[in-house]
Amino acid sequence: MKPLAASPVRIARPSHDLRAAERFWVGGLGLDVLFRADDSAEGGHALLMVGWPGAAWHLELVGDPEDATPARNPYWDRWGITIADPDGYRLVLSTLSWP
Repeated sequence: MKPLAASPVRIARPSHDLRAAERFWVGGLGLDVLFRADDSAEGGHALLMVGWPGAAWHLELVGDPEDATPARNPYWDRWGITIADPDGYRLVLSTLSWP
């Protein structure tokens, strides 16, 4: 399957400090908070999704103060595969769609 230019993209990676990440991505770069959950969310990790409303992409930052590398949200493994890029950040390839 070849993706289209308008195919949805979710970039997901761990973050040591979600508050600092929000200041950078939202306060500094002007992205919007699209979703936020505390560590009671599925998987037990706080997360912050930022991007532009209606865009075909968003950035998902998952609270990971201990710098662990396995998939941090269960759906990453359930709906796709998780691999590490050359810098050690996790890349999730998924067939799951979202609004």
